[in-house]
Amino acid sequence: MRMTESQRVMSAVLISLCFMGGMAGAASAAGVALLLFPELAALSYDVFMRPRGTWARAPWMLAFSPAATAVLGVLVTRYLPYSAASVAICIMGAIVILKLMRSPIAPAISACVLALSLGEKSWLYPLAILLGTGALAVLSSAYRRFFDKGAHAAPSSADRVNDEIESLPGQFRWVPYYVAFLSAAYLLSMATGMRMVFFPPLVVIAFEMFAHADVCPWAQRPVLLPAVCTLAAAAGVAALTVFGPGVISTLLAMLFGVVMLRATRLYAIPALAIGLLPQVMTRADWHFPLAVAIGSTLLTASFLLFKKASGVGRQVAL
Repeated sequence: MRMTESQRVMSAVLISLCFMGGMAGAASAAGVALLLFPELAALSYDVFMRPRGTWARAPWMLAFSPAATAVLGVLVTRYLPYSAASVAICIMGAIVILKLMRSPIAPAISACVLALSLGEKSWLYPLAILLGTGALAVLSSAYRRFFDKGAHAAPSSADRVNDEIESLPGQFRWVPYYVAFLSAAYLLSMATGMRMVFFPPLVVIAFEMFAHADVCPWAQRPVLLPAVCTLAAAAGVAALTVFGPGVISTLLAMLFGVVMLRATRLYAIPALAIGLLPQVMTRADWHFPLAVAIGSTLLTASFLLFKKASGVGRQVAL
């Protein structure tokens, strides 16, 4: 029996929640917090919600790209202090790795930056990420093969937009503006003493926002982005504070993020990773939502200046 659209959505959400709950349980049992790689939330939600999407159709890249960039992140963290230079090496190096691998998995950039942000020097880090992304790739491929009954249906306009966002950009006039934003975010994080102003998913959110300004959903509604990111961060901290690290807090933080994105009709799935960052942070308190609010507000302001200066794309909807 063919599922209705609402049944398909519910099924995808439940599977992604079960997967993240399983990863949280495995992280707790093994005592390796980073088995719960925060970007798995965004990746799992997308590959089950869009089993014919760009990420779901690239299981090998889904499995190996984040682990490859994580290796670079560990190398940089081992030999360089946290600084503008090490941040730049991580971001530029991760993008080069994606280009060389021809990988569309932009959240892999976050895997590199996260290692530096957390001061992670253990080789268990890329291995932990590989275990998580590998499991997701296998499960996603099985779901696409055995349960996706619309495999030969024509993609919707929304699917085509999302596929474009999840593909590597073909033009690069946005790069100077992206670099200027990253530089401003880093300097602000240093000036405020809150490193998480430059929170790792912000690099991915900004990358997709600037590189695909014409079609990126949160680029069309940039003023809403800080609220979505800040609420996701607050939910993640609240769940962790009440229930502690583990399955329950992970599921609650991700469920809140999914409901929020669907209620706002803003397909900003990198925001799901923000809600899970407290699970892997050394200390997560109210400073984290504040830092996220500052970083995401700076991104919105920078992007609006980019749109005005460059004149690219259609009119931004506030």
